[in-house]
Amino acid sequence: MQAWQVHSYNGLEDLRLSNVTMPVIMQPTDVLVKVEAASVNPIDVSMTNGYGITVLNLMRKAKNLIDGTYNGLDLPLTLGRDFVGVIVSKGNNVGDRLELGKEVWGVVPVEQQGCHANYVVVNSNLVNPRPQNLSHTEAASILFAGLTAWSALWITGGLAYKTAIVTRLNRRVLVIGGSGGVGTLAIQLLKAWNMHVISTCNSDAMDMLQNLGADIVIDYNQDNADTKIISEGPYDIILDCTNQGPEYVRMKGYPHSTYIGLNSPLLRNTDQHGLIVGMAKNMQDFLKFNIPKGENKGCVKWGFFIPSQTGINVLQKLVENGQIVPIIQQVYPFQDLPLAYEKIRQGHLRGKLVIDIR
Repeated sequence: MQAWQVHSYNGLEDLRLSNVTMPVIMQPTDVLVKVEAASVNPIDVSMTNGYGITVLNLMRKAKNLIDGTYNGLDLPLTLGRDFVGVIVSKGNNVGDRLELGKEVWGVVPVEQQGCHANYVVVNSNLVNPRPQNLSHTEAASILFAGLTAWSALWITGGLAYKTAIVTRLNRRVLVIGGSGGVGTLAIQLLKAWNMHVISTCNSDAMDMLQNLGADIVIDYNQDNADTKIISEGPYDIILDCTNQGPEYVRMKGYPHSTYIGLNSPLLRNTDQHGLIVGMAKNMQDFLKFNIPKGENKGCVKWGFFIPSQTGINVLQKLVENGQIVPIIQQVYPFQDLPLAYEKIRQGHLRGKLVIDIR
């Protein structure tokens, strides 16, 4: 089969379409999927530069101790985290939920070989039947960004235990940078949970965010943007989808209880300093960011992509109910995948980029 791979961590210049051996089912709960579409996410571009290599290799070695599936090599690396496709083979313990020939969507954990390829092997717990109200390219745009938004808000943000609707109705959430992949899905999730949503974006994306249900949309280029953001607070949660950082939010004086960033220093610190020193640096950063300064005593947390069957089920129900709709900026053919990576590197996206592999 063919797969887009990097053979060293030298960035996008090393991205090559390679002829590789088809992956093989190693565990009785695995499925082999013929990939029809996949999305491109910022983490794919970051991983071409070796982002997270220290922690991810540790996770691969731990997996080897459990099931013996790690061969000790992280390269060549196939990228890609979420996909749509057809099941062509399955392990003995998969059961009847996923049948051969079934159209599915799913996600691949970050420590595993990815889905920017003709075929991918993944645990069946991370695969569901594809929502039939979406095309294969539309469905491919949702799960990675959706699970990132879901885990950041539901788990990191504590909405999982703040379940009373009457409580949620009064909650105000600021989504900084609502026009990208995670931002568009975060807005839709929050509205499905009856939150009051304020979001920032460029002027050309304001109509899109209003159509997604955001209650207040603020053009961050306006001279009085910060004044408007402050006046709409205080915020129970600020979800930062643009990597502005907690110090930026504090400097601006946005009133909040919890700041959630998606650019955690955890992997970066361990890449730069090694595992032991890196973890100590992580603890130092956590304490530094959570020391109250001035009037704003909000805490700082980080959200992550979590490959979760529970999260997939939540997103599936909302998609099938029409409460989540895909926002796609562009679809690329498989052979033009590097163009999508370069577009991600440039930033300022409006929704997701998808690769059509049919």
